Amino acid sequence: MQGSQERTLKPISTIRKYTELRERSHFIKAFPAVFLFILLLLNGLCYGAQDQNAEKRYKMARQGYDRLASNAALRKHRKNWLRVIDGFRKVYLAYPDDKDIAPKALFMMGRCYNELYGYSRRHSDIQEALERYQVLTERFPDSRLADDALYEIGQIYKRTGRPSSAILAWKQLLQKYPHGSHASLAKHRLLTMGVKLPKAKKHPPAKVSKAQNQKKTSLATEKHPAIIKDIKYWSDEDYTRVVIHSSRPVSIKRGVLPANKRLHLPKRFFLDLSPAYKRLGLKEYIKINNSLLRSVRIAQYAPKTVRVVFDLEKTEKTKVFYLRDPFRIVADAFGSHYSKRASCQMTVKPKGKSTTAPKTKGGYKGKLSLAQQLGLCVRRIVIDPGHGGKDPGARGPTGLREKEVVLKIAKRVAKKLKHDLNCRVILTRRSDRYLPLTQRTAIANARKADLFVSIHANAAPTKRLRGIETYFLNFALDADAMRVAARENATSEKRISELKSILNDIMKNSKVNESSRLARKIQSSLVGTLKKRYRNIRNLGVKQAPFFVLIGARMPSVLVEVSFISNREEERRLKSPAYLDAVASGIAKGIERYITETRMAYAK
Repeated sequence: MQGSQERTLKPISTIRKYTELRERSHFIKAFPAVFLFILLLLNGLCYGAQDQNAEKRYKMARQGYDRLASNAALRKHRKNWLRVIDGFRKVYLAYPDDKDIAPKALFMMGRCYNELYGYSRRHSDIQEALERYQVLTERFPDSRLADDALYEIGQIYKRTGRPSSAILAWKQLLQKYPHGSHASLAKHRLLTMGVKLPKAKKHPPAKVSKAQNQKKTSLATEKHPAIIKDIKYWSDEDYTRVVIHSSRPVSIKRGVLPANKRLHLPKRFFLDLSPAYKRLGLKEYIKINNSLLRSVRIAQYAPKTVRVVFDLEKTEKTKVFYLRDPFRIVADAFGSHYSKRASCQMTVKPKGKSTTAPKTKGGYKGKLSLAQQLGLCVRRIVIDPGHGGKDPGARGPTGLREKEVVLKIAKRVAKKLKHDLNCRVILTRRSDRYLPLTQRTAIANARKADLFVSIHANAAPTKRLRGIETYFLNFALDADAMRVAARENATSEKRISELKSILNDIMKNSKVNESSRLARKIQSSLVGTLKKRYRNIRNLGVKQAPFFVLIGARMPSVLVEVSFISNREEERRLKSPAYLDAVASGIAKGIERYITETRMAYAK
């Protein structure tokens, strides 16, 4: 944006300079006709300043390439290639619609990546080269470099052992550019490969087919385009989460592209984000190579559109949603075996003895939940200590920090669950480190957790508020729930109200009923345990609110607010190891009761 402002201001400042000169110059007053001719000439030169500046910047980038190409020692170091590539990338992003400069910048990026591959032998480098050439042919089909790019695409495919794709690229070159500078070379390559060529016929340029199944999510975007800042992913055997970080809200258009065996392309889906620019230096190819996603690619697809392409493998289902403050697009990919759970042969040892639930012989009595009917096991539990690292959470009157308190409680809960239940307990963090909210749920999904419990300490503007409450994911029904959700999400209550547009779709597949039941068991056990040992324990009940940390969880999930750290008495208690032990015991007992109820229902 800065570069475009400079290109706009320079002509205006130049004209102003000569206007002032005209007002002061006696020579100009004497010869108005001569001056008018000069002024018009300068004005024409100013209009060409943008083109001159674009050409100048391209020449500077090209000089960097020439220096690299002429020095064998420099060519051996990857960083030198990437520096030159970045120079051409900056030129392209500064002048993406310049029909002369943009194709040249794209072509040189493709050439650099292609030559770098000769040193690195990295698949990602040759893929980057292909993408630059392909973007050039798609966006600038009338450029004199379009046939050059198609020829190089064929060369790359032949070089990497994909002759059928090479033949297709060269045939396309002859069809679109029969009189181009590389037509004879492409014809020669095809003949040497034994391809019979038909007589040349004039054909109109092939139309690019539109992506299938396109869906668009419209958001209230800002005036200025967003910057796509970063892409993170977390992955396991049957689950992968990709999070795209944006500086502002964007519109999201989703499309599906079928597999193309001739071009060795898998089935893909893409997200077009607009209006948006890709951050300079952002890694454009993320290799994942698991059973779900081969890779994620990001490119400046159009002047104000960033395209993120997901190369699929054995993906059974995908889910895309967004979160605000900061704005993030979340894409989840699930494998075919993700939802499968073993039948419930669960071992619970509340009194030190292990018992196994027998197989059911009859029908079920009463209204049972889906989990009870299926007898789903609870083998893995994820305990999430809220906040951490640069996010301290709430602070008490004497400075006690929420992130430290909840970590101590979480470790105690994990220890008790491991001792009392025959299941695996996973902590999202074991030390004072920062975890994004989207990563916490991703950990639970990736580990195929059966329960997810996030532990927090409450806070309020008034220090008189006290008590314990447990939440499950749903629309907030009262002002207090909205306030708590806004604080834990680090956002505003206005933004919380906007979450309804997100949750309408997500809630269809969420375990709302099971989460509600888990919340009730934890709340009653926690309050009951503390009331036996402490006075003035206030039960604020089970509530529902749209917490970011619970969104996208594929298992029953709750958030526990163990006490008000903003209340002086409860802050003092949270400093006590005995109180923390009691809190942990209450949470663990609530989880155990939830599991036992499921087991007993299965045995009926």
